Amino acid sequence: MKKLDKLLIKSFLPPFVLWFIISLFVLIMQFLWKYIDDIVGKGLELSVILELLFYRSTALIPMALPIGVLIAAVMVMGNLAERYELASIKSAGIPLLRVMRPLIVFGLLVSVLSYFSSDILIPYSNLKFKSRLHDIRKQKPTFNLAEGAFNDDFGGTIIRVKEKNEDGSELKDIIIYDHSDNQGNRKQINARKGEMFSTTGGGFLVMKLYEGHQYEELKPATRDKNDNYEHLHIKFKEWEKVFDMSEFDLNETNEDRFKSHYSMLSTRQLIVAIDSLYRRKDKRNKDVYKSVQPYFYTLRRPDSIRQAIAEEIVQDSVVLSEESAFLNLFSKENRGKMIGAALTRARNVRNYAQNAVNDRPHLNKSIANHKIEFHKKFAWAYACIMFLFIGAPMGAIVRKGGFGWPILIAIKFFVFFIMFSIMGEKSAKIMAISPFWGIWLPSIILTPVGFFLTWKAMNDSKVLNIDTYFGPIFKFFNWIARLGG
Repeated sequence: MKKLDKLLIKSFLPPFVLWFIISLFVLIMQFLWKYIDDIVGKGLELSVILELLFYRSTALIPMALPIGVLIAAVMVMGNLAERYELASIKSAGIPLLRVMRPLIVFGLLVSVLSYFSSDILIPYSNLKFKSRLHDIRKQKPTFNLAEGAFNDDFGGTIIRVKEKNEDGSELKDIIIYDHSDNQGNRKQINARKGEMFSTTGGGFLVMKLYEGHQYEELKPATRDKNDNYEHLHIKFKEWEKVFDMSEFDLNETNEDRFKSHYSMLSTRQLIVAIDSLYRRKDKRNKDVYKSVQPYFYTLRRPDSIRQAIAEEIVQDSVVLSEESAFLNLFSKENRGKMIGAALTRARNVRNYAQNAVNDRPHLNKSIANHKIEFHKKFAWAYACIMFLFIGAPMGAIVRKGGFGWPILIAIKFFVFFIMFSIMGEKSAKIMAISPFWGIWLPSIILTPVGFFLTWKAMNDSKVLNIDTYFGPIFKFFNWIARLGG
């Protein structure tokens, strides 16, 4: 039996590692397709891009592990069944579950690995990834001076060059508009030729211009009726324009600003955060009640008196007479002040209550996001062992190995799982369903399928036999045809 266990593990490991790497690569390509606009054109070094991919690939490990387990299980058991090795093992009195035992143990180890990746590696990699991506998004694109195009990479300065040589150092027919004072095209520099180079260290870009003119409209201190402006015209043989290149550098953001995000928290931190959010929600409700309660007379009365007051309020004449009698106790001068003060307090209470009402959806959404992240750590870990009980019996039933049927069958199950996972997570985020059901619904649906396939494989049933399902239908139509004939 130990030899059989070793054989199964040796057969399982290569396809598992292969498809884990392939699925991880596909998921990374999806990431590149999503964030390609934030990366391209920034002049990033290869080390920065590789660092970003490494952090993202680490966060995708729990998603890649289940499909590796699923395809490897289908392939291994399919190969055994196709070569009738599985039939020989069963004929020796060894049940299917005993054959699957080393794979089950391996699947449990993969589930534990998936959970610890979600709980330890992913919070750290998400923190590094999001802070690095934030730095890249803030960074300006690499300075690129194209021929015949206006370049505004320096913000307040617009540059146009008609021609330049291959290395970009020599320029011809240069126009520079200075918008640093936000006054429009009041300052302009034209030059017949020039050259461009960086200072030592690349901190500044120097543009040396030759044979040009500078034009500037001078705004007078006092305006006359004619609105006349003085015009400054300077002719030069040589002019230097220096640009600061520090805004094109990649600066590192303080990671502390992202640490409180729910995707950066471990399981224990998520539990603490969820409890804190519930406490904050309860405290906000109590504060609203305490701030509003003193201004509502009926809230401080017993239920019997509240009902009596509510009945009296229906009678407008009683309310008006009581109000008039109360106001008559004060002088006319103080009545206006009292009414104004009462209106001010009423507005304050209303605004405070409205702010509390507006804050409640944000709190509920934050609680839902934290719960989603909490359940995902366990759901993706459970998916590894769940797909093992789907893939292994399916391979034994289909009796096909290699890269044909096993991959097709496995991808169908995994696509179903991914589609329902995305739908459930989005529904939970908009609070259409609870986070538990949103994350666990695909597993709840597929777990009975796994038990059913395992039971069928243990009894050597043909789940995919078309005659089993469509045979009675065909017989029914044949019977109808004979009656018609």
